[in-house]
This record gives sequence, C-alpha cells and structure tokens, in this order.
Amino acid sequence: MEGGKGPRTLLEFEAKFPDEAACMEFLHKLRWPQGFVCPRCQGRTSSTIRTRRLEQCRSCRYQASLTAGTVLHRTRQPLRVWFWAIYFLGRHKTGISALQLQKDLGLGSYKTAWTLLHKLRSALGARASQRLVGLVEVDETYLGARRETGRRGRALCGKSLVVAAVESRGDHAGALRLAHITSASQAELGPFVRGVVDQAEATVKTDGWPGYADLGAHGARHRPVVQGLPARAAQILPWSHTVFSNLKAWIWGTFHGISAKHLDRYLQEFSYRFNRRWLELDLFFYVLRRAIQGEPFPYRRLIAEATA
Repeated sequence: MEGGKGPRTLLEFEAKFPDEAACMEFLHKLRWPQGFVCPRCQGRTSSTIRTRRLEQCRSCRYQASLTAGTVLHRTRQPLRVWFWAIYFLGRHKTGISALQLQKDLGLGSYKTAWTLLHKLRSALGARASQRLVGLVEVDETYLGARRETGRRGRALCGKSLVVAAVESRGDHAGALRLAHITSASQAELGPFVRGVVDQAEATVKTDGWPGYADLGAHGARHRPVVQGLPARAAQILPWSHTVFSNLKAWIWGTFHGISAKHLDRYLQEFSYRFNRRWLELDLFFYVLRRAIQGEPFPYRRLIAEATA
C-alpha cells in the first residue's frame, strides 16, 4: 500500500484486511507514519489496547484513541465496516447509495449506511490553497424539479442552483469546483469565483449574465461572452456543460435524486472523483487518508444543517 496504493480488487481487500486487527494496524501506520507520538508528553513508545482502539503511552500512560479527532471519531462501527464503506465509495466509478451500502454490508439500518457515507463525504472538500488556473469556465445549472412554465431568467422555481468552475485545457478539462448557491447574483457568484480561482493566474470565462459583471472590478481577468441563442451555451462553455451533464446523470443514476439540505456534500464527492478520475484505482487510500485528516462530523450536525 506504499505510495498511495490500495486494494484494487475484492480479493486484494480480503487479503489485506481480513479482520479488525489488520485494519487497526494499517490505520495506526497511516495516522502515525513516523511512529506513535504521545499528544501529552511526546513519548514515542506505546502499547495497544485493541478492545478500545487505544494507544497507551508507556511514559505517561496517556491513552490516545486511534480514531479521535477524525471522521471516525467515537464510532461504534467496526473499523472493517468503515474500510469496506471507503472501498465501495472510492472503487465504484459512480459511487454507492446508502441503500446499496446497507445491502452490501448487511447493516442493521439505512440510517447507519447513510451516516457512514455522509461522514466520509464531509472530508472530501477541496483544499482552499488549491486554486484554479488558466482558462476557467464558470456557469450555473439547476438540479431538482422541473422549471415552472411562464418563468424566465435564473429564478429557482423549486430547484437547487449549482455553480461550477472548471479549468479548460483544450481537449480535456482540468480541476473542478462546485457549490450550491441560493441565487445567481453578484453577491453569491462573485465570492464563489474569487474563492476558487487564482486571480493572478486565471482568466474567467462566463456567459453574459449580470451576476458576473463585477468580477473585473474585484481583480479577476474576466472574459464574458454573450450567449444569444440558448443552443450556443454548450459552444461557449463546453466543459462546464459536460460537467453538468455528468453530474445530473450521476445523481439520478446512483441516488435517484438527493435532498437540497445535503447537496453540498454530494457536490464535494462528485468534484473529488472528477479531480482524481485518473487515480480511480487508488481512491481507497486517498479517501481513507482524508477520513483520518478530516474533522469529526457527528450525526446531530448532519441532521441540523439548514436547507439553502
């Protein structure tokens, strides 16, 4: 598993992680790659309390949890269940729904499967320091109910509005960022664009929508192109339209629709997959590492989030 390599087949997974002890050992090496370091006294030696997933420092006897402060914080599920969930999430090209995960792992409830997947998705957000460069297409689309008749413009009409910024590299797309916004106004589109692009290294290409009109005033190199006929949209911003088409197919094909309340985490998963589409076979390792680096995301926080 060195160099970011993970199990690429079910047989490899079974051989690598046959039991809880094997998962603990691997997680220990991932969390403390240079060896255990006591959070209290900086001691370097410890003994393992396997029944409680603890490392006890031999110097001060402080007990450090293997999962504390991570996405797996205070989990009651076996590590092997988490590892399987990460494997299915990362290895399947289209991801996996909570219902399918519940069936595949024989979990006792849909709630358990749903919570596992959303906690993992919470750790897949883009790094703030990783900005988009070069020619960057920015556009929006709707997800959800059909647009009401007789309405024009970018009114939500019962839908969720999603904005995308994607690097255009000629014959292929580069990195992608997605966000759920409440309106296509300058107050929302401007901060999104400025938050994801490197304004010194990027040129932002949009249609002629007024919501992008102040980008230049805030220091961005902005290239607006008046769309005219709707049929020209895909010609002006081809990669953003490809992203939206794939996003909608992924949502309806894998989940058969999703709640606006939790849309942001699905967008994080889609972007994470898209940006690592050439590393598909190794996503188990990268998602597991993100879970260890991520912050705790308790169930009460999941269900308390406001709907945009």
